[in-house]
Amino acid sequence: MTKEKFHIPMPDERTIQQQVSQIVAVGTGHQPSFYLYMKTMVQQVGLQHLLSGHSILALISMMAIGVVGPFVIGAESTVTNVDDLYAQLFLLSPLLFIAFSIYTYAIKISNVTYEVEMSCKYNVYQMIAFRMLIFSVVAILVNTASISLIIIVYENIHFMRAFMISTTGLFVFSIFFLYTMMKRRSLFSVAATVIVWITVNLVLKYADDSFYSEVLVGMPLFVYALVLMVSFYYYIRALKRLICIKQMEGAY
Repeated sequence: MTKEKFHIPMPDERTIQQQVSQIVAVGTGHQPSFYLYMKTMVQQVGLQHLLSGHSILALISMMAIGVVGPFVIGAESTVTNVDDLYAQLFLLSPLLFIAFSIYTYAIKISNVTYEVEMSCKYNVYQMIAFRMLIFSVVAILVNTASISLIIIVYENIHFMRAFMISTTGLFVFSIFFLYTMMKRRSLFSVAATVIVWITVNLVLKYADDSFYSEVLVGMPLFVYALVLMVSFYYYIRALKRLICIKQMEGAY
């Protein structure tokens, strides 16, 4: 008597991922809004723990201001072209965000408690997402203060245009930075993002300076406002994706 062989079809990788996502969605229930999630995290964890290491961050702030300060004070002697100043604002606007974010990311992933923190209710990447949100606000405030000083030296600089250029540059870089961090999840990739940002801007400027300046200076303010809103939307979306990195993914 021959034994009948049974063939059990195995699901492909895509089907497995879909089923896992459905199980996780059912298990976690309704997902709160981004604002509510951040508010709950502050209430449960505490602002003092979410922003730990403030003394080091204060030092980084002083270093960043130390870089911006001479640039502002010596503006008349170092930059004679207003278009060049707008270009520098776009390039350097993420400076403070870069300093804060790379420091936080490097400390978190190299911490000996990394494995334990990844298994907590609020894991490493969710803490980083909150800090980056705060960093972007701080960066905007510092950039705005710097622009206020610059327009004292440069009468031809328009505050609103300079603000739009600076803030747009900040959010465009932040989006690039966040998506790179989520895709690669290594300190080298994060640091490479900064190099790529600087290199691309310098290449575009020196390859065709008139076109680069025309885009920054000639673009109407309402177009800048539209670009700023779109970039802000994708920045918040990237932060949402960052907080959705679950404990089930394990360590990286």
